[in-house]
Amino acid sequence: MTARLVVDEAQVLRFAGAGPRYTSYPTVPAWTEAFGPDEAAAALARAATSAEPLSLYVHLPFCARLCLFCGCTVEITRKPERVQRYLAALECELELVAGRLGPRRRVAQLHWGGGTPTHLSCDELARVHAALARHFTFEPGAEVSIEVHPHVTSFAQVDTLVGLGFERFSMGVQDTDPHVQAVIHRDQTVEETAALVAHCRARGVRSVNLDLLYGLPAQSEKTLARTLDDVAAIRPDRIALYGYAHVPWLKPAQRALEPHGLPDAAARARMFALAVARLSAEGYELLGLDHFALPGDSLVEALHAGRLHRNFQGYTDQRAGDMVAFGMSAIGDLGGAFLQNARDAAGYEERIGRGELATVRGMRRSAEDELRRAVIQDVMCRMHLDLDALGARFGLADPRAHFAAEWRRLEPLAAEGLCRLAPGRLEVTPLGRLFLRPLAMVFDAYLATPTDERPRFSQTV
Repeated sequence: MTARLVVDEAQVLRFAGAGPRYTSYPTVPAWTEAFGPDEAAAALARAATSAEPLSLYVHLPFCARLCLFCGCTVEITRKPERVQRYLAALECELELVAGRLGPRRRVAQLHWGGGTPTHLSCDELARVHAALARHFTFEPGAEVSIEVHPHVTSFAQVDTLVGLGFERFSMGVQDTDPHVQAVIHRDQTVEETAALVAHCRARGVRSVNLDLLYGLPAQSEKTLARTLDDVAAIRPDRIALYGYAHVPWLKPAQRALEPHGLPDAAARARMFALAVARLSAEGYELLGLDHFALPGDSLVEALHAGRLHRNFQGYTDQRAGDMVAFGMSAIGDLGGAFLQNARDAAGYEERIGRGELATVRGMRRSAEDELRRAVIQDVMCRMHLDLDALGARFGLADPRAHFAAEWRRLEPLAAEGLCRLAPGRLEVTPLGRLFLRPLAMVFDAYLATPTDERPRFSQTV
């Protein structure tokens, strides 16, 4: 998609509302706490029978300071001994899980998230990688990526990570305006971000992503425009443009932001439209939702080749059928099930210390879940859906009848220009790439049967 994308603010507002991001289907609110260590062990046993390589995720939750906008599962500490206890538990979990996977130890993808993984020292980073290498074998060309905070990441840490094989770095920026940063408790200059990106490139890092947020307190179109100018000058390979998710029922610290004024839906829509237009003008291609990349990036190539995939880390160009996750709150996807570890470090470490899996929540997917999951992946990653091909893949005799009600609900979205419909076929338009969440929600069987009355999802815009 090379033409510049123009976004209608009024249309954005029409599709504003709460909805899932579909890093999984079924989404987390549909999971159950009845899914525990026994069910996780069964999922690992099923996964062990496959010969396919794995994807691994490691959650390193520590930060020295809490950023008030953050929706991640973090632990604020400056105590080195606290990190050491966690790493010891992580090493035990690696041994425990790897043993249940048997000989299935080849890895095609590794990602470290947080928190701030570079809260760890160079020696600690090497320790975690060594623990992984004791139990798993990384395939040639495996994708190895990490999330880092430019303000706390040193050149020496980058050098260590590059030496360990990390080739993709994702850096949080959010907004470069000093006042906005002060409000959200961020402390990061444009210069240090640019310097870290330059050092990564000098060390041969394959891809650098910068994360931006719109809809922050004290943020305006003017501050966002300056941020976009700053980011355009750095010219990262990828940009993730997220709408700030104000979820104080999940993250109480976010209530401290409310006195500073949150942009209303119309202001968020204008910011979103501004950012999309600017990034398009800078030559970034919209992959889908809020992810952009320069032409030639492997994500762009994967999109056009039909290989783009979506998981808990967002869009990826290297699919592994099962993802094994380690650390507190980490979410795995393997053996036809989702499984999540204890969200608090104490609970996680206690379970691992007893020699048991730390799973406290999850879900084994049904055949219908797998079918609808494939539909949502096709819509969000391949930008098209062929019901006849889907039916052949899943042994569904009449897929058009199966999704007849959903097809009728797509008609108003087609009238808005988000997709093109033909008998049994859906094509997402360039404009529709911005509105993939509403398109995918049509096929979500769980949205009509909420599990409780609490808010469950962030705003789609």
